[in-house]
Amino acid sequence: MAASRVNHRVEAALSSEEFSAEQWRVLDYLDENGPCTMSVLAQETGTSGATLTRIIDRLVSRALVYRSADGNDRRRVLVLLSDRGRETADRVRPLVHGATDQGAARLTSDERDELTRLLRRMVAEPADDSSLVSDRADGDG
Repeated sequence: MAASRVNHRVEAALSSEEFSAEQWRVLDYLDENGPCTMSVLAQETGTSGATLTRIIDRLVSRALVYRSADGNDRRRVLVLLSDRGRETADRVRPLVHGATDQGAARLTSDERDELTRLLRRMVAEPADDSSLVSDRADGDG
């Protein structure tokens, strides 16, 4: 429920800039990490290949990103953030942060830090599904 409220706030902030959440994830990833291949971008943003192609096409049409052949392997295509894309990311990021901060407004600074730490840990460590299976088998899950 809380995640849904935060998502609605973020989507409202993005819609004022004519972005979808998926487009923002791609733009934000490129701004934070630099040029990458479509396959890396798909994996890192959790976007399917066909959907990512549509997103990149849309961002290219807005002159926010561009495609370029990899200098080391011309068979590979890199997606890069344009100067306009970087400026847009810098302008939109505070809107997104403001929307997410509203969701965390009831938390103390220490609680927000702890939540951030836990979420990073969840993302960084693969889930150990075997422990879930054994818990269920024991009647605990």
